[in-house]
Amino acid sequence: MPSHYNDKKTTKKTGEAVLDGEKVKFKEGALRSQLKVGKDHKFTKTELNKLKKVKTGEKFMFHGKEFKMTPLMAKRINFALVLMK
Repeated sequence: MPSHYNDKKTTKKTGEAVLDGEKVKFKEGALRSQLKVGKDHKFTKTELNKLKKVKTGEKFMFHGKEFKMTPLMAKRINFALVLMK
């Protein structure tokens, strides 16, 4: 495989959190990139709780952009709320 293929691949930073005594690895900024907000955006609990109420498959507006709730997005929103607690 030519070396220029490796140049295009971007490696995502992974973070670690300890939940119930168990280490959990996750992609840092995954929810931010999925919702197309900047790296400096700080999610609030109320903001994420509103998104959590959206059912899978439904469309919703977030910061003036339209998105469709996917199972992965729902998991990431739930995980973000768990990390905030």
